[in-house]
Amino acid sequence: MNLTRYPQLVDRLAAEYVLGTLRGGARRRFQQYADEHSAIRRAIGQWQQRLSPIAELAAPRMPPAAVWDAIERRLGLSAARTAARPRNVLKTPARPARGLLDNLAFWRGWAIGVTALAAIAVVVAVRSLLPATTTPATAPSVAQQPEAAVSHVAVLNNKDGHPVMLVAWDEAHSTMTLHPLGLVDLPPGHAMELWGIPASGHPVSLGMLPDNASGKVAAGQQKPENYAALAVSIEAPGGSPDHNAPSGPVVFTGKLLPLS
Repeated sequence: MNLTRYPQLVDRLAAEYVLGTLRGGARRRFQQYADEHSAIRRAIGQWQQRLSPIAELAAPRMPPAAVWDAIERRLGLSAARTAARPRNVLKTPARPARGLLDNLAFWRGWAIGVTALAAIAVVVAVRSLLPATTTPATAPSVAQQPEAAVSHVAVLNNKDGHPVMLVAWDEAHSTMTLHPLGLVDLPPGHAMELWGIPASGHPVSLGMLPDNASGKVAAGQQKPENYAALAVSIEAPGGSPDHNAPSGPVVFTGKLLPLS
């Protein structure tokens, strides 16, 4: 099969490949295609560039001690520590070093940079906007409607720093898609209002949100590049009477980051 004849399919598989959700034999076959076709390698590189800003959404986290123990066993480092004990203690031969991949400091630095929040944001934003991988591979139809193209994303956290809502902004189609990531505790008789926070100047109302923080919201003439962050306030039904500032408490905030 010549995948390069179907650019939308290549783009979808490249996204799955970069996310790590393309696994097993399918991943190995796609890697072989990438080795043979520069167009597929370019698609992979473009998705890597789009998704790299997501890493800025979360603070580093230290994995538990059991993870280090497992890594040390796989790399033979636990045997090396045993070999360093006093000579009257039975020694276990240490496995020879194999360079960077056997360096525990390298693995620790890599693991700290990989966080659950970034994975959630990427998977929810991209997989929800791409066709299902179970769909048979067919040539794109001329009558096919334009697909969503997320240009910016924001993970909104509550005051405890827990992710509550993902906003995927499609600038080309002037829509924002909302995905709940946690509990949205909306008081009865109130509503949520979304605000764009520019680098300087007053907040700008971007409209009212669904009570369940799920679905699409029209962005109108607003441009995501005008805002450094997004925020959600709790308001009376209909929103804040002042469109330049929330009248109720601000409960969720997050940086708005471009994907390209």
